Amino acid sequence: MIRSGLEHGGSIARMARRVGFSSAHLYRQPNFSDEDNRRIFGRCFTAHGHGHDYVLEAFLEGPIDPSTGLLANLIDVDKVLKEVTDPLDHRHLNFDIAYFKDRVPTTEIIAQHCFRELAPKLKAAFPSAPLRLYKVRLFETEDLYVEYSE
Repeated sequence: MIRSGLEHGGSIARMARRVGFSSAHLYRQPNFSDEDNRRIFGRCFTAHGHGHDYVLEAFLEGPIDPSTGLLANLIDVDKVLKEVTDPLDHRHLNFDIAYFKDRVPTTEIIAQHCFRELAPKLKAAFPSAPLRLYKVRLFETEDLYVEYSE
């Protein structure tokens, strides 16, 4: 039986794992005029949108398992990350992903979506471990990222 480090007075460890995906998105709020969309979204307001090579970082915390020395098996973590990012990969978010059909898929909203998809999937993948997703960081470009947590 694998026991959590907390049962033995163990401390909490934190780790981050990255995964990449490519998506297109269109910044257009249908309730705004074209002029307001242009003013608010600038160059991101275009007829067809544009794309990015995103990098998602998932930050996990929990006890180190005393029998394995691991917070979580990376193979299992990677599998869950891909379950969340594969549906977004090489897709136009506005048109292909139901979550974004009534939202402007900003980096903030994409990060929120990824967090809300990841958290329950991680709990399901690690049912006997007190592993917690405490934030995600989504890079849209090298010099722009958003952190999201709940």
